[in-house]
Amino acid sequence: MLRTTYMANRPRLPPGPRLPALVQTALWFGRPIPFMDWCRRRYGDCVTLRLGFGPAMVMVSDPALVDGILAAPPEVAPTGPENAILEPLLGPRSVLMLDGPEHLRQRRLLLPFFHGERMRRHEATIASITEREVDGWPVGRTFELLPRMRAITFEVILRIVFGVEDPTRLDKLGTMLSRLLAMGSSWLVLPWVQHDLGPRSPWGRFIRLKAAIDGLLVNEISARRADPSLEERDDVLSQLLQARDEEGRQLTDEELRDQLMTLLVAGHETTATSLAWCLDLLLHRPDLVVPTSESRQLTDAVIRETLRLRAPFRLVSRRLVAPLQVGAYRLPAGVAVGVNTYLTHRRTEIYPDPEAFRPERFLSAQDGPPPAPLAPPPPASGGGNAWVPFGGGVRRCLGASFATFEMSVVLRAILRRVRLRPVSPRPEAISLHAVILVPKLGARVVREPSEP
Repeated sequence: MLRTTYMANRPRLPPGPRLPALVQTALWFGRPIPFMDWCRRRYGDCVTLRLGFGPAMVMVSDPALVDGILAAPPEVAPTGPENAILEPLLGPRSVLMLDGPEHLRQRRLLLPFFHGERMRRHEATIASITEREVDGWPVGRTFELLPRMRAITFEVILRIVFGVEDPTRLDKLGTMLSRLLAMGSSWLVLPWVQHDLGPRSPWGRFIRLKAAIDGLLVNEISARRADPSLEERDDVLSQLLQARDEEGRQLTDEELRDQLMTLLVAGHETTATSLAWCLDLLLHRPDLVVPTSESRQLTDAVIRETLRLRAPFRLVSRRLVAPLQVGAYRLPAGVAVGVNTYLTHRRTEIYPDPEAFRPERFLSAQDGPPPAPLAPPPPASGGGNAWVPFGGGVRRCLGASFATFEMSVVLRAILRRVRLRPVSPRPEAISLHAVILVPKLGARVVREPSEP
């Protein structure tokens, strides 16, 4: 089987559509799912796309090649250049903008706060936020789950990560951040519209709002540094203010500001979208609803299967600064190479009937009797990496454990508190919101009246 190696042969790109770049861009954004499926059927597991922004993009969906791409060293395939489109929103010191030693330094400082006991201590807070939100849901009429999930994950970030408790400051910061996220997740992410034509222009409003929020965050950081109870607080910001790297250095105010924005953007919209998908898919398997509410193992399997079928991002990419051998192709420096999660997660040799929602795929015999016949779990090795919703290598999402933990707590809290039924007979179609794959109609449901 072909593996990704570094070999000295002639640079060569895989085949791809000969359509004009403008047409490919329109299909990439306007018809993302049919276009990706067509590319794989027509050109195979390695396809070269030429979009209207950035360099040529090599899209890969062979699990045998995934780890070699995601684990390529930063001197060959850095990630910062591919994330540069997000710099106006996240800031230049965001961990997503950095590569090499500085990226690893900040990653090591951040990672401990999203794992283990430090993560689990927030379970009661997450459950309380969820229950308060759920209690306000209407009974007997249709509503969308996606905005409700956004409300939950947004408050989780503000309280657990930012540590904002004062109602006035919480409301002011929350309102401004909501406006910024709405603007930053729109067509404004496209480079060719990022021109400041004054305070009333779309980009002008964005950069001025971002500057105002940056000021608020720096003030919050300064006030927290001076808080005499800082050592007693358990929110992530307070803990980061006390963290030191191996050389005894602490994060600067600017670094903290950019990490807070990164944690908000990366941990809010994506987790909310995954929760909406999780409920949409699960409610179409009513036989699993009650067992999921009672079993952490099944809840985890439901989340893993949801992230297989509905990963928020369709592409995890790197920008090559040196040649990289990917299967039969030696890709030249200057191109981008990306693992297509949507296509990789639909390999029939690993996931039989790949479009079906079957959490049983991720259960093992020791988890206890499954609610349906047990399917063979995906191979952990030998067949490559066919489950990559969080990326991989040293760039794997540092909040992956916290995101799945949060989803587990929220999901079980909802299922225990209310009975929901989906509006449509089938799971909702996939739509593109900026760069995230979301339920086309927002995951519409009806809350059933409580049983007497």
